[in-house]
Amino acid sequence: MGTPHRIQHALAAYRPTGAMVAGAAAIVVAAAAGWWLGGAGREDTPAPARDQVVAVGALRLELEPAWVPADAVPGLPVAGARILAPAPGLAARALLATGPAADASLIPAGLRAELPASLPRPRRASLGRLPAWTYGPLIDEGRMVEVTVAPTTAGVLALVCSAPATSWSSWLDCADGVHAAGGAKALTPTADLAFRQAAGPVLDTLDDERVSGRARLTARRPAAAAALARSHRDAAAALAPFAEAGAPAEAVRALRDAAGGYDALAAAARRRDRTGFVAARARVARSDAALAAALAR
Repeated sequence: MGTPHRIQHALAAYRPTGAMVAGAAAIVVAAAAGWWLGGAGREDTPAPARDQVVAVGALRLELEPAWVPADAVPGLPVAGARILAPAPGLAARALLATGPAADASLIPAGLRAELPASLPRPRRASLGRLPAWTYGPLIDEGRMVEVTVAPTTAGVLALVCSAPATSWSSWLDCADGVHAAGGAKALTPTADLAFRQAAGPVLDTLDDERVSGRARLTARRPAAAAALARSHRDAAAALAPFAEAGAPAEAVRALRDAAGGYDALAAAARRRDRTGFVAARARVARSDAALAAALAR
C-alpha cells in the first residue's frame, strides 16, 4: 500500500515550482521577442534600386536609378542627346551625348558648337569608370555648366551637368550618377589624341592625291601643281582644329608650307620658268621632310 504514496511523491518532484513557472514564461517571452526582432513582426526591407541601363550611341551606360527623363537643357540644343533630371520637377539637368571630337578639347562636335569658343584647361576626371577630362563649371545664360568627356573607340562620351547658379551646389556630384560605361574600349585623353584620330583618314586621302598628282607633275603642267596645292591646303584646314601646339601644330604648318610650294610650282609652270620650278620643288621637298618629322613625333 506504500506504492501510491511513492507515486505521489514522484509526481510532486516533477511538479513545477513558482520559480520554474516564471523561468519558463521568461523563456517564452524571450523566444517571442527574438521571433519579432528577427523580422516576423516587421515589413521586409526593400531591395536597393538597380541602376538603369541606357544606350547613348554605341555605348551602354549604367545610370543613377533615380534619374528621370527630362526636357532640353536651356541653351544646349544637342541633337540625339539623352537628357535626364535628378528627380521630377527639379531644374538640374544631365545631358549625355556621343560623337567624334570636334577639336583638341575632345568635346563632340554637336556639343562643342554650343559652348564658348575659349575653354579653361581641362582637369583630370573619371566618367563611368572611364578616364576623362572635365571643363568648368562655366556660366551660361544664368546657369552653371560642367562638361566631362571620356574618349573611347566608339567616339567621345560627353556628360553636361547643368543647373541654375542658385542651386548648383546640390548638383556638384552629377558625374557620379554615371556608374559604368561599356560597349567600347576606353582611350586616355591627351592633347594630341583628337589629332591622331583625325590625321589617319585625312593623310590617307592626301597620300592618294599626292601619288596621282605627282605622276602628272611637270614644268609644263601648272594644273597638276595647283591641284596638289589644294590637296595640302585642304588637309591643313581639316587638321588645324585638332592641332593646338607641339607636333600636331608643326604638321599643320608643314602642310601649309607644302601648299605654298605647290602654288609656286604652278606659278613657275605657267611662266615656263624652269629655274623657278626647280626652286619650288626644293621647297616642297623641305616641307615634306618637316611633315614626316612632325608626324613621327
